[in-house]
Amino acid sequence: MEKLIEILDKKLNNQTLVITTSVTKNVMEALDEKMKLIMKENSILKAKITELETEVKFLKDEKRKNNLVFFGIEEIGKTECELVDCIKDLIVDSGTQLDSNEISKIYRIGKQVNNKNRPVVVTITTLWKKHLILRNKSNLPQGTYIKEDYTKEVLEKRKQLQIQVEEEKKKGNVAFIKYDKLVIKKTRDNNTEKRKREESGSPNSSNQKKTAVLKTQSNTGTKTTGKDILRPNILNYVERGRSASLSELPKNL
Repeated sequence: MEKLIEILDKKLNNQTLVITTSVTKNVMEALDEKMKLIMKENSILKAKITELETEVKFLKDEKRKNNLVFFGIEEIGKTECELVDCIKDLIVDSGTQLDSNEISKIYRIGKQVNNKNRPVVVTITTLWKKHLILRNKSNLPQGTYIKEDYTKEVLEKRKQLQIQVEEEKKKGNVAFIKYDKLVIKKTRDNNTEKRKREESGSPNSSNQKKTAVLKTQSNTGTKTTGKDILRPNILNYVERGRSASLSELPKNL
């Protein structure tokens, strides 16, 4: 009887183990399927969030694209109309023609504090006119200056990049910040290397160059024509390409 009970107990344990293993396996498979579904949905949501963040960033930048921020504008007794006239006069005096109707929006930012002039945000109707104003900003009165209207994120990034700009300038490179990117031009190093290569040229090549120059001088004589004088300028215009206006070309070409 005891043997029979022992056999039954053993079989029962085996069946229990099989059932437990099967149930666990089924549950794990079901959980895996659900996890895969959740992860897929999560990836889709992340992609949508990234897309929305990009759109929001674009809209913020687009909203501020035509804005300029003026600092140092006196605040006492200036209504909106007076502020428009004040900004317009400043811009005109700096060398850029501007009508009042070219200012579509104007307002101050920040809380009003005694004896402190808040910055003035000005929205210009056209982007090219904004660029003209920035070009002549050095002509503004002392204590008055202009900056572009960037988002908080861009301002933070520019602040961080400013440290790198100073480091690059110490190295002798030309460095500046364009929007939220650092631009480095290693012109000085390139010119130095080019000079070294020219100085380290073989004596034969330098002798050949001197011979060629002497032959040219003997053929052309000591007289220099107007065409020869203008040629370097023409080459400069060609090298600059589209950056040079046709109106800048000499009229006697």
